Amino acid sequence: FAWGMNPACSGAHSNKVRQALTKVDWMVNVNLFDNETGSFWRGPGMDPSKIKTEVFMLPCAASIEKEGSIANSGRLQQWRYKAVNPVGDSLPDGDIMSEIFFKVKELYEKKGGPLKEAITELTWPYGKMVGKHFHYDPRMVAAEINGFFLVDKKVENPTKKGEFKEFKKGDLVPTFAWLQDDGSTSSGCWVYCGSVTGDKGILPMRRDTADPTGLGLTPGWAWSWPVNRRIIYNGASVDLNGKPWDPSRAVIKWNGEKWVGDVPDGAGDPGKGRPPFIMKPDGVASLYGPGLADGPFPEHYEPLECPVEKNLLSPQKNNPVIKRFDKKGVGSEMDVYASVTSCDPRFPFICSTYRVSEHWQTGVLTRWCPWLAEMQPGMFVEIGEELAREKGIQNGDRCIVSSARGEVECSAIVTPRFKPFNIDGNTIHEIGIPWHFGWITTKDRKYNPGDKKAEVFTYGDSANLLVPTIGDANTMIPESKAFMANVVKKGVK
Repeated sequence: FAWGMNPACSGAHSNKVRQALTKVDWMVNVNLFDNETGSFWRGPGMDPSKIKTEVFMLPCAASIEKEGSIANSGRLQQWRYKAVNPVGDSLPDGDIMSEIFFKVKELYEKKGGPLKEAITELTWPYGKMVGKHFHYDPRMVAAEINGFFLVDKKVENPTKKGEFKEFKKGDLVPTFAWLQDDGSTSSGCWVYCGSVTGDKGILPMRRDTADPTGLGLTPGWAWSWPVNRRIIYNGASVDLNGKPWDPSRAVIKWNGEKWVGDVPDGAGDPGKGRPPFIMKPDGVASLYGPGLADGPFPEHYEPLECPVEKNLLSPQKNNPVIKRFDKKGVGSEMDVYASVTSCDPRFPFICSTYRVSEHWQTGVLTRWCPWLAEMQPGMFVEIGEELAREKGIQNGDRCIVSSARGEVECSAIVTPRFKPFNIDGNTIHEIGIPWHFGWITTKDRKYNPGDKKAEVFTYGDSANLLVPTIGDANTMIPESKAFMANVVKKGVK
C-alpha cells in the first residue's frame, strides 16, 4: 500500500525503489493524483509488457473534503472541518480503510486463518452505512482514541489519595492518570487521553486566542498532548521550590497554593522535591543514558559518502552502526555507494537536497497546480560562482548531475549562495538540488488516451535518483542530505 506516499520519488536510490515495485504481485496506490509510484510501470526505462505488478488506484479526498484532526511536531492537535464534498468517486481515507477492514474481517469469518480472532473480534462501530459505503465518523474515533470506561467503576483520584469518583460505562476518561490496569478502561492512544471530554466536547476544536502568560502558549487554542501541556518537561524551568529560573519568562510557577501558567509536568507540591522528568524512573535528566545504538554521547562522523580521506575530529570516519545495504544479509539487492574507503574522483562534489516554497514533498499535490508549476517549473542545480567558472557553466545551462546511483537533468542556477569549503587545506565545492519533481508531469513522457495532463508541464525527475540508501543508527532517518556527486554541462563528458 502506497497511502498518500510517492516512494518512487521520495525514496532514497529511487531507481532501486522503482525496480523493486516491478517485483511485487500487486500494489494499492491511494492518492489525489496520478504519480510516479502508481504509474511506475510506464516510467522511464520500464517495459510494461514485462511487468506483472497489478496496480489499484484508489482516489481519496483532499484535506478540505473531509473532517478530522491533525497533529504537528509541536504536539498541537487541531481539528479541520470539511468544506466541500469529495470529487467524483473519491472517498476519505477513513472510509477506504473501513471498507478494507470489513472485507478482511468477512473473509476471516468465512474462511478462517491463523489467529483469526485477532481480526474477527475487532470492533469498528464508528460510523454508518450511507448508500454503498460505510462512512466513518472521525468524532466518534476521537472519543475512542481518548478512551472511555468499559464498566461502571469507582476510582481513586490519582492526585488526591482517599478521594474517589464514580464512573459509568461509556464515560470518557478525564486524563491518562485515570486509565486503569485491570481492563476497565480503553484508550486508543494514552497521550491523547483528555482531548475529548463529556462537558466540553472535542478540545482540538477550540479557537480561543487568549494568552495569559504572554509567552504564546494560548492554552485555549486546540489541544496539546499530553493533558494540554504546551511546554513538555516544563518542571525543569523551576527550582525545587517552584521558583522559575527565568522569572521574566515563567512557563510555570508556584504561587504558594498552586501551580500557575502551563499545565505542570509532574504532580505534587514543589517543597517535596518534585522531579521534572516524569517519564523517567528517577525523575531527573541524565547526561549518560541507555538506548542509543551509537552510544550516549554526541560524536561527529562523516557521511558514508564524503570528500575527505579521514575524519579530522575522530579516528572513526563513519558511524559504525549505521544501516547499510551493501553487505550480505541485509537485502536481496546490493546498494551502490561511492567514496566510502577513499574519495572517488568521479564524484568530487558534495551534494545536498532541499525544498522550495512553491512545492510540497515530492510534488504530487503541487506539480498539478499550474500556478505553482509556473513559479517553480522544474529541476535545477545550484552551483557556486567559482565552480561554475571551472566547469564553464552559465545561468540557465542544461546540466547533468550524477552520482554512483544515477543521474538527473537540471537547469543551472549560478549563485553566490554556495561558497567552496576549505577542509584540511583542500577546496571542496558543494552543489544543491530540490526533490519535488518527477516524470509524471513532464511534457516528454508517453501519454495514453484519457491520461490527465498537467496544465503547466514541469521538467526533470526526482533528486532521490541520486541519493544513497543509508539509515541513521537509531531511527533509520535516511542520510540523503550529504552525498558525493558530479555536475557537467549537458553534452560534456
